[in-house]
Amino acid sequence: MKANNTILSLVFAVSFIGLLSPMSALAKLQVFDEDSNDGYQCGYKNEKGQVIVPAKYYSCGDFSDGLARVVLTKPVIINGYQDLSYWQGYINESGKLVIPIKYEAPIFDGVFIDYRDFHQGMVVVYKDGKYGYMDKTGKLTIPYQYESASDFHEDVAVVSQDDKYGVINQQGKLVVPYKFDWLGDYSDGLALYRVGSWGYDDTVKFGFVDKTGKTVIKPIWDEAMEFSEGRAAVKVGDYETGKWGVIDQTGKFIVTPKYDMAYIEPMGDMIEVDGGRYQDGKLEVYNLNKKGADQYMEYGSITRYVLNRQGQVIEQKDFADWDAVEKERYPEYDQ
Repeated sequence: MKANNTILSLVFAVSFIGLLSPMSALAKLQVFDEDSNDGYQCGYKNEKGQVIVPAKYYSCGDFSDGLARVVLTKPVIINGYQDLSYWQGYINESGKLVIPIKYEAPIFDGVFIDYRDFHQGMVVVYKDGKYGYMDKTGKLTIPYQYESASDFHEDVAVVSQDDKYGVINQQGKLVVPYKFDWLGDYSDGLALYRVGSWGYDDTVKFGFVDKTGKTVIKPIWDEAMEFSEGRAAVKVGDYETGKWGVIDQTGKFIVTPKYDMAYIEPMGDMIEVDGGRYQDGKLEVYNLNKKGADQYMEYGSITRYVLNRQGQVIEQKDFADWDAVEKERYPEYDQ
């Protein structure tokens, strides 16, 4: 599992589709990019194809809470080598820059840039190794003080100090003390938490807590995904042989563990898993079929099952490999 995996964006993801509020009277803006001597740069067009924001940014984000993130880079010397630093600001739905590009997006492991978008009227900002929160007027509402900080979800955010995780409200008040080894974002009123440490002799287990920090589902799972639509995928067993099932918000099995995968593992430059959560009443799970496997491939084919909220299989299909699965999931990228 990736800790606070929703907070990281990719260096190479430079274009996204801008989504606006249904109440907006403005034409929706969408990202476009152009190739130049300096590489690809992005801007925004309206639905008529008219350029509203010229292609001058390194990265352009989705609209969230009526604002979209735009990024420029600056040259910097790190450990004697020339590199880039990444700085973000925000445009409104008319394409006007309303928050200046002066907020650093830190980079981790030389690859992953911590871009941030607005959620519930606030955005995470970073300065001198610490995180805080800013409102849509550009005012710092919660000071820089956290080692890590998640976006606000369900009126709370997960933050850390001294390698322990807790929860704050939108006023910056600590509502769950710093006591967790790791804590995920809240969804359906519950947050995934971890006990134990990673290592050669892993003792890691996962459970779920409510917004007071009270354990609702004990940490007995070897891996788990966050709740969505009242259901969560959980795994029993190790990485190689463990099986996935589905539980409800009391921890009761809806589906006993019997599937090899509940999500698609990251491919290429991706860092997020793909799937693993109910959406529109459906969850996709997978079994790796051993027939046809050889020394180079651990499986011969993949069977995808689509489950409803009662855990019943409502669709089933076989695929040659994960590429074939992804091509069906995202046909717009297979051009």
